[in-house]
Amino acid sequence: MENKIAKLIELVQKLPENCVEEAIEYVIGKIEENTNNKAPPPCPQCKSEKIKRNGNKKGSQRFLCKDCGRTYSETTNTIMAYSHYGEAVWKQAIRDTVNCIPLEETASSMQLSHSTAFNMRHKILLALESEEIREPTVLNGVCELDDTYVLESYKGSKLPPDFWRKPRKHGAVAQKRGISNEYICISTGVGRDGASYSKTVTRAAPSKDDLIEVFGNRIGEEALILCDGATSYAALGENCACPVQNVSVDGAKSGKGFYNINTANSFHSFIKDKYNQFRGVATKYLNRYNALFSKLFRPSEDLADEIYKLLTSNDLQRHKSVNDVKSLNLLDI
Repeated sequence: MENKIAKLIELVQKLPENCVEEAIEYVIGKIEENTNNKAPPPCPQCKSEKIKRNGNKKGSQRFLCKDCGRTYSETTNTIMAYSHYGEAVWKQAIRDTVNCIPLEETASSMQLSHSTAFNMRHKILLALESEEIREPTVLNGVCELDDTYVLESYKGSKLPPDFWRKPRKHGAVAQKRGISNEYICISTGVGRDGASYSKTVTRAAPSKDDLIEVFGNRIGEEALILCDGATSYAALGENCACPVQNVSVDGAKSGKGFYNINTANSFHSFIKDKYNQFRGVATKYLNRYNALFSKLFRPSEDLADEIYKLLTSNDLQRHKSVNDVKSLNLLDI
């Protein structure tokens, strides 16, 4: 989708000097007209619609609930709370995130600082991860489970002088052969009904306990699990009370049909492709991106609008602060 903010900036830059002020006054007039005609949002505390306008604070319209007496603004309890930017900028930030646009391109196109673009993106990602924790994806029917691996990454951080390895350049390979502790495991599950889920809890190959941590509450009672020959997946059959079918590379023939994990493999290729589009992801933020990858696999046409609606709903505490971005749900393995 076209970046309308970047296009507007480009058009204003091309205007003659005597037209710039006129253009700004026109835009301001349109903003005020739309704001005054917009119905007040319901109270986030009691959901009452008996609302009246209650002045402005730092340029933001305040509202007063006549039932509970609470004052609030349009962005209270949303991802946009305390933000200096409005709907258009946040929607574009969500579109760029969904389209896997590198952070520097987002910052440049909307003339934001790198830190501002970073905080906006990670507020979006952290909110998606928190929503997944609050309402876990459950895999039902025939579901495929498998693991994929990415190199550990300290992108954006400076390694200490005594670190065990030298900093890598983009596109570098592991020093050790095979699946070693240099690799971060992404455990994935894909239901053939469309649901998908990915999470990281360990390095190298996952143990039984790791798989139970990832999938323990995400497998439906009527599910049939398809996986490769890893014996650790048998723990899911014991703990989730559902059958586990090991599938060889070429699939397994049984009375119920031909089994394969091609959909899971497709999800792995999808994750690697998106991972590369972002030009790598720091390992400590990987689960935030896993939440995004799960949303993007088999997405709806208006996914960006759905995410915006979810993150700006004031019926739940979805607001994430900059401090949350720096400290909440970081992966430490």
